[in-house]
Amino acid sequence: MKFIPSFLLFFLCCLHADKVVVKDGSVLMGKIVQSVDGNLTIETDFAGKVRIPMSQISSISSDSAISLRLDDNRTFNQIAIPAAEKKIGLQGNDLSFDFTQIRHIWSEDSDDPLARIEKQKQKALMMQWSHALGFDFTGSSGNTRDFGLGFRADSSYGNKSREYDLYLAYNNSSKNDVTVVDETKMGVEYDSKFYERLAWYAKTDLENDRLEKIDLRATAAVGLKYFWIKNNSYDLSARSGIAFRLEEYQSSSNPTLSEPALDFGLEYSREIRNFLSLEGDLTYVPSVNDFADFLLSNDIALVVPMGQKENWNIRSGVNGTYNSTPATDKDELDLKYYLRLVYRLD
Repeated sequence: MKFIPSFLLFFLCCLHADKVVVKDGSVLMGKIVQSVDGNLTIETDFAGKVRIPMSQISSISSDSAISLRLDDNRTFNQIAIPAAEKKIGLQGNDLSFDFTQIRHIWSEDSDDPLARIEKQKQKALMMQWSHALGFDFTGSSGNTRDFGLGFRADSSYGNKSREYDLYLAYNNSSKNDVTVVDETKMGVEYDSKFYERLAWYAKTDLENDRLEKIDLRATAAVGLKYFWIKNNSYDLSARSGIAFRLEEYQSSSNPTLSEPALDFGLEYSREIRNFLSLEGDLTYVPSVNDFADFLLSNDIALVVPMGQKENWNIRSGVNGTYNSTPATDKDELDLKYYLRLVYRLD
């Protein structure tokens, strides 16, 4: 059996490959995939997909027809050949173009970049569901016997312009067989953007706390939300609106609270590392009649994904509510530390 010398094999492969020459003299052989946002992608056998700035290319030649779109939207589908003055030419005509004139290049087996962008826009407008389930378990034995059980379900339905968020949470904790926490919370929020960084929102939160003897604590609010900072690693938004507070107690010694209020809040998230992020929500609801009468609540947590798919994550945080006018014989501050295992059903 005769073996083909390696240099001859390389030469034969070059006969059936696209060729890109860079201004420093480097030559890349492979398959041109596309050119988007001023960068050309070519797939090579030795280095996989390589991105090259169009400004650094001196010539392109293709083995088969490729599609080329100019800044003025003229589009061609022909074999590319090198042209004089470091330009790109088209086989079969006398046209040649400077690389700075090229808006898009794509191969026959790739999608038109404009069609792909349009699909992405349509996908961003589609309303989609997202769900998450979280479980908290705590316990200890010995001199003190503690046991805690927590559950939280979150759902969201929306797109980049508007979104519905719903949650349901239950916490029960005992110490030496005496219940110290027994509360249920639920809520819903709706956001709708009407400008790039502005949205109006409507939200309501409901709570039942058997230990605080609260049959119902309800807060409803409507107002404006401003997306202060929004990038790939850090999000910060602020909200402000009018609200209404309602508190009904089991004991007649605590009168029912029913009054107008204001709603102020901060929502933030930050990716610290690929394996760690920080999330938080701060809400301040003062009475319109007396700013010394207010609710202050906060939830801040570190989130660690488990695995590359990130369906599972561990959330470790602090959740607390400060009530400046608590029920009789109850503390102002209700603070909880938790370690939660969360599964996302995206």
